[in-house]
Amino acid sequence: MKKIKFISAIALTMVLASCENFDLPNPPGQTNPEPGAVFENSGLVLAQEATTANLVEANEQNVFVNVAKVTELVNFPADYDLSVDMEVSGDENFGDVTTIATVITDNMVTVNPDVLNGAIQEVMTKKPGTYDIYARYAAYAQRNNTRVRLGGLDAYYGGTMKYNITTLNPAKVIEDAYYLVPCDASGKPELGKKVLMNNTSGSSVSPYDNPEFAIKIDVPDTDLSWKLMSQSAVTAGDLNQAYGCIAAEGGLSGKLSQGAEAGVISLHGPVLVTVNVEVDSYSINYAFETLWPLSGATESKPSNAMLLYTTDFISYSGVTHINRQWIICGQPDKKGPVVFKQDPENTPEVSEDGFTQTGLLSDASDAKKLLSPFNGLNWVEVNLVQKTYSVTALRTLSVIGSGNDWTLETATELKPSKDFKTWTAENVVVGDEFKINANGAWTIGFSGTQIPDATGKQVYQVNKQDGGANLQAKPGTYKVTVDFSKFPYTVTLE
Repeated sequence: MKKIKFISAIALTMVLASCENFDLPNPPGQTNPEPGAVFENSGLVLAQEATTANLVEANEQNVFVNVAKVTELVNFPADYDLSVDMEVSGDENFGDVTTIATVITDNMVTVNPDVLNGAIQEVMTKKPGTYDIYARYAAYAQRNNTRVRLGGLDAYYGGTMKYNITTLNPAKVIEDAYYLVPCDASGKPELGKKVLMNNTSGSSVSPYDNPEFAIKIDVPDTDLSWKLMSQSAVTAGDLNQAYGCIAAEGGLSGKLSQGAEAGVISLHGPVLVTVNVEVDSYSINYAFETLWPLSGATESKPSNAMLLYTTDFISYSGVTHINRQWIICGQPDKKGPVVFKQDPENTPEVSEDGFTQTGLLSDASDAKKLLSPFNGLNWVEVNLVQKTYSVTALRTLSVIGSGNDWTLETATELKPSKDFKTWTAENVVVGDEFKINANGAWTIGFSGTQIPDATGKQVYQVNKQDGGANLQAKPGTYKVTVDFSKFPYTVTLE
């Protein structure tokens, strides 16, 4: 960092003041003031230097990006250097923020384009493009190992600055769509049989931010040969761009490589194929229509278990009853190929309100059972590809809506059956809109859509929603029943 020196009025004043009332030439030795007392009122003015920057061009020219300029610096302590940190965010409220160092040259505040690119990837996305970012600047006086913030811990200089940044090109191009393509006996991809794979985090997530794709396929009694092709390769019909498989020991995982032979899936029945197109890897596992959370009595009698459901064989969710210690199984007899427990290398995290626990799963035979923070009804989410889980306690369920002016304190609480599969309340005043509230807060609840019912009851298919639309009803007084015994879950007014 190039040093910038400014005359310090405060420092000069303090030197003169310390010498008053003493006879020269031998006054007492001067004592330096505490840094905070000096830096509290330091006067720094920063101005935005540019509003746009192309990090590709900056890298090609081997230059730093000018982001701000020091236009004034007074009352700055002598023998210290000025340093400035840039806090970067994708929103002006700085909800998600990361801090990077700057370099000051000839009063210009500059940043390394690679470092700025990394900050944008951290708080926004790894997908290359042009994005609006927001920055604010914290300043410090620095001398050797001493670094003191100017103006106090919450002080920023120059206000919030908005930039339009073109990010760097990626090391590897990742496309939005990939296909599993079965191969014939000679290993040639049969494009007419291609199957579109799903991004394991959902279609709204850029593959640069989650490069994992997966698909459930049914493998017949004979082995299935396959290759991976990107959307551009499929569109061009270029079989030379197909990725074959270099299998690891056991054949159920390995590396993807152009020019390699077709992979072979030797598992038969429903199979989940997962690829990571960033690191060119693949894995093969069984696919499950449902997952079985087993604990307490349901370990010996799994037919009573409340199951987790999926639409993509990747993410599973559902309402289930847990007795503290539990496991997640691919099939009810626990003798199948997958039994998930707690990853021993990971410590679960519990939310501040104590309602939600998140962690990682392991199918290792010596793994310990999962421990739920709440013995009772829970909402559980599992991602089989990323091997993550989340458990949210449903301590209470109640009916809330226009019938009680949407007041949490007067919401009618539902009572559970012995097995916790149905929850009911009598004589509930329901207005034209309502929903099922969980935990007496606005965090989660259950809502959905009304479905036809021949008996004249008002019946709704519902699922967990963080917010979501309200249920529409004919105002009246009803018996309300929430049924978690089968999927889709239902709410009935009768």
